[in-house]
Amino acid sequence: ADRDAVGTAVAQFGKYGILILLVALLALFSALKPESFATFNNFRAILDNQTIVVLLAFAAMTPLIVGQFDLSIASVLSLSHIFVVGFIGKSHISVPLAVILTLALSLVYGLVNAVVVVKFKVDAFVATLATGSVIGGIGLWYTDGKTLYNPVPRSFTDIARGRPFGIPATAIYVLIVAVILWIVLSNLPIGRRMYATGGNRRAAQLTGIRTDRYVMAAFVVSSFLAGIAGVILGSRLGTASPATGSTLLLPAFAGAFLGATTIRPGRFNVVGTVVAVYALSIAISGLQQLGAPVWFEPVFNGSALAISVALSGWAVRLRAERAKSRQLKLLGGE
Repeated sequence: ADRDAVGTAVAQFGKYGILILLVALLALFSALKPESFATFNNFRAILDNQTIVVLLAFAAMTPLIVGQFDLSIASVLSLSHIFVVGFIGKSHISVPLAVILTLALSLVYGLVNAVVVVKFKVDAFVATLATGSVIGGIGLWYTDGKTLYNPVPRSFTDIARGRPFGIPATAIYVLIVAVILWIVLSNLPIGRRMYATGGNRRAAQLTGIRTDRYVMAAFVVSSFLAGIAGVILGSRLGTASPATGSTLLLPAFAGAFLGATTIRPGRFNVVGTVVAVYALSIAISGLQQLGAPVWFEPVFNGSALAISVALSGWAVRLRAERAKSRQLKLLGGE
C-alpha cells in the first residue's frame, strides 16, 4: 500500500511538474529581482511576447499528435506576416480582406504539405523542410530581401497592440485558440482519432479510422495556426522582414515536446504546451535579468528542445508500460 501511495505521489508530481516549476521560477526570480522581474509590466510583457510562440507551438503540436513533423511552420509564419503587411501597405487592400487572403494562403501551404506527405509518401521531415525553404524563397522574392516599411493603418496594428481591460489582445486570441483546440482534441471524436493515428497508425486503420484524412487535416490546421501567428506578428510590428520568424522554431518545438511531459504525460496536449512555453520564457527572462550573456537564449532553447524530446519519449514509454501493466492485472484477475 505504501509503495502504491509513493508511486501515485510520484505520478502526480510528474503530471504537474512543469506547472510546479513555473510557479517556483516565478517565486525565485521575484525574490532575486523584485524591482524589475516582480512587476505587473514585466508579467504583462512576458504574457504578450510569448503569444506568437504559443501559437507556433500549437502549430508544431498538431502534426506531432498524428505522428508527423512540420518544419515549415516558421516559414509560414514569416511569409504570412510579410503578405499581410504587403497586401495592406503595398497593394492597399483593406485590412479584413488582407487578413482573409493571408489565412487562405496559409491553408494552401498546409494542403501542399499534406498532399506531398500523404499522397506522394514523402517523409514529413524532408517534405516540410523542402516546402519551408520554398516558402522562405517566396518571402525573399516578394520583399526583394528588404524590410517592408510601407505604412499600415492603425486598424491593423490595433489587432495585436490593443489592450482591452488592460489585457494584451494577443493573449485573448491565444486563449480562444487554446479553448477551441482543447475542445476538439480532448472532447470530440476527431481528437481521439488523431491520437489513435499517432499512437499506432496501423491499428487505427484496422479499427476503421481513415488515418490519411487526419494526417492531412493536421498539416492544414498546423499551417493555418502558423498563419494566424504571422498575421498577429505583422500587426504587432507594422513592418515585415523575411528574416523574422526563423528563431521561433526551436522554442515552439521545445514547448510542444515539453508540454507532452505534463498535464497529460505521454500525450501532446494544449494546456501542457501553454504551461511549457511560459515556463521556458520565465526562465529565460529571469536569467537575462540576472545578467545572462547574449548567447544564452539560443543555447538555452536548443538544450531545452533536446531535453524535452528525451522527457517526452520517456513519458510516452511510461504511459505505454502503465497501460500494459493494467491490462496484465485485468487478465490476471480473470
